Amino acid sequence: MFELVIRENKERQNQPHVSLGLRLKIAGFETVCAVTKPVDDFKAFEAEVESILEQLGGIKKEAGGLFERSSTQGKLGLRPDMTPAEIWAVLNRIKEDSEFSQSFNSLDEAKRREVAEHVLTKCNIFSGKAAVFSSRYDEATATMA
Repeated sequence: MFELVIRENKERQNQPHVSLGLRLKIAGFETVCAVTKPVDDFKAFEAEVESILEQLGGIKKEAGGLFERSSTQGKLGLRPDMTPAEIWAVLNRIKEDSEFSQSFNSLDEAKRREVAEHVLTKCNIFSGKAAVFSSRYDEATATMA
């Protein structure tokens, strides 16, 4: 999948330009696309590869969060088609405050905002989980601390 891309260095005849490439095969056509800039020394090449590894690490972390949120929602029986009142009824049954916050934060932002609107306008925010919610909810990020 990954390959070295070696090009002639017109400025320094004895030193090639090297980059990391990705082999692509599309409908019988095949090519290698560079995914790093061409460099002419190993340290620079190593830095380019490290940059890709950091980006991949970020993507891996993001995917992990997506799978974790999906797992949390599935465990609680939360579905995207549920109303804010139905979601609140499920969240309201969670005993531990940390699990309560994590479950709320696992919802996508639009659903979090809908649930927050429901809680803050239709529930007694001075008792029970609604009190916990109202004291921890951050409107700017639509998450609970």
